[in-house]
Formats: sequence, structure tokens, C-alpha cells
Amino acid sequence: MVVTLSNQSRETVVRDHLGVDLLLKLAATRCLGPFMREEHTLGTAAAELEMPASSLAYYVQRFVRAGLLEVVRQQARAGKPIPVYRATAESFHVPFDAMPPGVRDEFLNGSRRHVLGEFTKAMDHQITRHLDAGVTVKCHPVRGVIIDLGDDARGDRTDITEWWGKVRLTEDEAREYGAALSELARKYGNDEAAPGRRTYITMFGLVPERRG
Repeated sequence: MVVTLSNQSRETVVRDHLGVDLLLKLAATRCLGPFMREEHTLGTAAAELEMPASSLAYYVQRFVRAGLLEVVRQQARAGKPIPVYRATAESFHVPFDAMPPGVRDEFLNGSRRHVLGEFTKAMDHQITRHLDAGVTVKCHPVRGVIIDLGDDARGDRTDITEWWGKVRLTEDEAREYGAALSELARKYGNDEAAPGRRTYITMFGLVPERRG
């Protein structure tokens, strides 16, 4: 079932099993992306994704069946009508209660575990390049002690920034903290390749501690 909300955001709630299954698979959502930005034929979308049109066709057929994609017009090419597709909404929302058992955990926590594993491997690699850097244990007036990664003997930075732990915040402070993290994500969450850019792995978040 696909239900369009009444507001002007053009967000669509998806509860149908096929639609939920597609939207919770990163490989599928990557294929849906071009059609959410603008109209595409199968060929132009495949070119943007740099994948064979035959591979994309598998997903396009399923997107149409799930109501996530529609044919908006036919484009004549070499005497043959070529369908032009677009997504049926600007955004799709999958409620947690529409996710089958185990799927929510795999989608949310599976992705976190993957990124955490990549982060840990990259950190281990950096540490082997700066074995004389080590860690520094310092006293702290509130936390007692803090442990930090230090520079190596040459004074070179290790290219690692890491902090994790628990903090005690008021609700206003927590909102301010969360807003600051969101702003950092908006400012630096750029995934476009460009001269001088290299890939960094980053993880951050804020959640109230579970009680009881």
C-alpha cells in the first residue's frame, strides 16, 4: 500500500512489502536516486549510475510494480517508443511498524556495524603509521581522567579525531548538541570527488541513555 500524505512535501508513506523491501536495500535506493531527481529513460539513468541498463531494468520493473516509479511519457527513438520514468514522490517514508521482523535491526544496526568496522580498520591502519604517537592519559576536573591520542615523536598529527563516551546534559543542551552535530553533517557531508579531497570515515550521534 502506498499512501500520499496531504501536505505539500510530496512525501509518500510506504507500507507495501515490495516497496518496503526495495527502500530498505541500499543497492535499490541507489538505483532509484536518479529518478527522484529528474525524469530519465532506462538508458540515461544507467549512464548516470555507471551500470549496465540490463541490471537497472531489474530494479525499474520492481519500482514500477511497487508504485515507486511511473512512466510519465513516451520518447520516440529510432521509430520506437522509449518510456521515460520518474519517481512518484520527492521522498518516501517507511514507518518502523511496516518493517518485517529483523529488517529494522539489519537496516539500522547492520549499517552502523559496517561503518564502525570500516572506521576501526582505518584507525588501526593510521596507528601503525604512527606507532610512537601513543595515547595520553590526562586528569580532568569533572570526568576524572581523559584518554586522548597524541602526536607522534615528529610532532605530526595522526589524522585521527575520536571522542566517545557519556555526557550529562539538560534537554536544552541536548537539543543544542544535536543541532550542532546536524549542522556539521550538512556542512561537511559532501560525497563528491574533487581535486584535493580524500575520503574520511565519520560517525557521530546523540541518544538518551536507556533507563532500567
